[in-house]
Amino acid sequence: MARTILIADDHPMCVAALGMAARQVEPDAVIEQVGTISDATGLAQGRKFDLILLDLGLPDVQGLAGLLMLRRLQPDATIAIVTSSDEPAMMRRAAREGAKGFIPKSEPMSAMVTAITTLLSGETSFPSEMLEGADPVEVPSLIGELSPAQFRVLRAAADGSQNKQIAYELGIAETTVKTHFAQIFKKLHVTNRTQAILALQALDVTA
Repeated sequence: MARTILIADDHPMCVAALGMAARQVEPDAVIEQVGTISDATGLAQGRKFDLILLDLGLPDVQGLAGLLMLRRLQPDATIAIVTSSDEPAMMRRAAREGAKGFIPKSEPMSAMVTAITTLLSGETSFPSEMLEGADPVEVPSLIGELSPAQFRVLRAAADGSQNKQIAYELGIAETTVKTHFAQIFKKLHVTNRTQAILALQALDVTA
């Protein structure tokens, strides 16, 4: 079945770039494009989307309110923020509110393609700058709280492996990998894979 993608952005050039990037990843995708949160929520009430690319600067909404509205209407959709802002604090706030990715509009087409590929695979996609300037509480030195198995999973993720590859490399089920990540997030006080990896890297823990 073809993937369904909603692009909610009122800048034609950005809409065109995101649409082209999405087509490179999913040539047969059904892509809807809207320029207001009213139109986005209208579509979201009547159909299911696999991926929603949401501009924070839509004219009829403020801040992260649009994200919260779409999360309520599309709880199973992957929602990524698309914005001209590259503020790490905004990225962290968006992640806390349920965004699975953050795509700066300044990114080249190749980076957009990579981000959309990652998001459609079920993973999160945030810039590495996400934890710059974060309060120490947000990058806790809690790696020692991880079990050896959890640490191996996190280290494999930091090396670039996706869940299926991690399961193969460690000889465990993919569902076990997901369970380990849930515990890793809880122990490190983070909300997603990218934050956990950055916490590991910030502590200079290497293989």
